[in-house]
Amino acid sequence: MTNYSQQYFGKDLDYLTFQDITDFFIEEKEESDKIEFKAFHPDFGNFNKNLEGVIRGICAFLNSNGGILIWGAPLGQKVDERIIFKGDLSPVTEFKEKDALISKVSDSITPLPININVQILEKDGSYLYIFETQISTYSPHQFKNTYWARLDGQTKPAPHYLVEALFKKISYPNIEAYINFNKFGTLPDGKCYLDIAILVFNFSELQNAHNLTYRLMCGQGIFAGSLNPNTSNNYIYEGHMYVHKNLNEILHFGAPDRNTQKIIFNMDTLADEHNYEMDLILTFGGRKSPLKLSEYKLDFSASIAANNPVGIIKSLSENKLMSERQREIGSTRENQLENILKR
Repeated sequence: MTNYSQQYFGKDLDYLTFQDITDFFIEEKEESDKIEFKAFHPDFGNFNKNLEGVIRGICAFLNSNGGILIWGAPLGQKVDERIIFKGDLSPVTEFKEKDALISKVSDSITPLPININVQILEKDGSYLYIFETQISTYSPHQFKNTYWARLDGQTKPAPHYLVEALFKKISYPNIEAYINFNKFGTLPDGKCYLDIAILVFNFSELQNAHNLTYRLMCGQGIFAGSLNPNTSNNYIYEGHMYVHKNLNEILHFGAPDRNTQKIIFNMDTLADEHNYEMDLILTFGGRKSPLKLSEYKLDFSASIAANNPVGIIKSLSENKLMSERQREIGSTRENQLENILKR
């Protein structure tokens, strides 16, 4: 992954300050294929209307080589046929929580993008939003039915030849997996159960996914299917893991795979040993699709409506590439080999 923030500001995105951006524009700056400036201005409409221009820029970076976008930059000035950005910032006057903002941006772009990060900087009730976007392995992406790209330092509708090349570049389908929490209740023997549904989607319109496999791990409960002799061969680790393998030769776009499971657990044990918390770890992939990970932390300490257990979700992280997860935890080739080979 390219650290664009380090390239332009000399520090990682998470460590940027409002003053860093102010200082950046003391000298005139020009946009390029890897950096874009967006001012927040009433002439451009309200927050959501301004945001549309930001999403176009992010979509263009996804379809190009990635880059960084500063929302709240100075207004552009035309000087000798050039557009330069210098001086006073035009910060955003409205705050949007980081997760909600990323969700808004991601939901507006198809197919759903990953590897978009944002840093929100505040000073005296004014805000700067700094977006760092990596080149997408799932391009081409659209925003409002248009493919966008960075061409000659500007965000423009992508020409046909580029869109065609981006489609040909895709070498694997985009698989995404989610868990729905359907019902929570108590069994006659006093144990509790949680009914869930595992849904796996292929979001690549022109590519089928082949040989879908996934594994769902629950350390604090066991899967009811493991207790049935007819289905027990689909479970390992004494019923704590469900293995879905070689059951889906082809996963088509628009036809998700759905699988239901029942998790059984003892609430007293969950309370005493795990502080009412339960972890679900879903790993999944296909023959030509890289391994991904969705993680859920559930909290059963609060009162739960039997027919609406969504409130038990304490935190979640969905559809993260396993390679990205390994980087987050600092796993390297060297320490993986050392742990496995013991040498």
